[in-house]
Amino acid sequence: MGKESAFNVTNMRNFFSKENMEKLFYKCPSITLKKNEALYTTDQILTDVFWVSEGMVEVFITNEQGHKQVVAFHYPDSIVGEIEALYGDPCGLTCIALKHRTVVHKCNIEVFYHRVLEQGLMRQYVSMLAGKTHANVLQLASVSLDDCEGRVHTYYNSELTHQQLADLIGCSRVQVTRVLNSPRFYDRKKTDKDS
Repeated sequence: MGKESAFNVTNMRNFFSKENMEKLFYKCPSITLKKNEALYTTDQILTDVFWVSEGMVEVFITNEQGHKQVVAFHYPDSIVGEIEALYGDPCGLTCIALKHRTVVHKCNIEVFYHRVLEQGLMRQYVSMLAGKTHANVLQLASVSLDDCEGRVHTYYNSELTHQQLADLIGCSRVQVTRVLNSPRFYDRKKTDKDS
């Protein structure tokens, strides 16, 4: 997996042009979240789709023992929650803010869907949803089949803390730090940077 594809999987960037985003979320209310504040939680039925215009959010699932697995990180201009809102059942996921100030705009899913159709963006939107599904499949395969070192190499992103990377790839923070501090990883990073 090349640097660009790993970066896209980690960041889950999914958005339209700025002009289209502003039309899709025209006159929609904004919400300002503090770090670790939830945008939505497990068992909530979503009726809105969200545009992260500032900050960063994390989407994750937690099992009964409290173990957390990150599904995606969303950066500015990402659309979040639309799959859960379209699905209509309790979402099973939690989304929290990771920055001290994260601003999102919310739009009712029916209004959003109508605006996507109205602006002729449906083909691009379906492609975007397919990309998110593909990214999740690749992540699941990596967590299932690769060892911790392989996962770190695939998903490393300097914008993530060691703990955030660990939560994304299903390793402990100690394992991640060990891989990141290894000479082999340093050599690989240097090679990637030079190429």
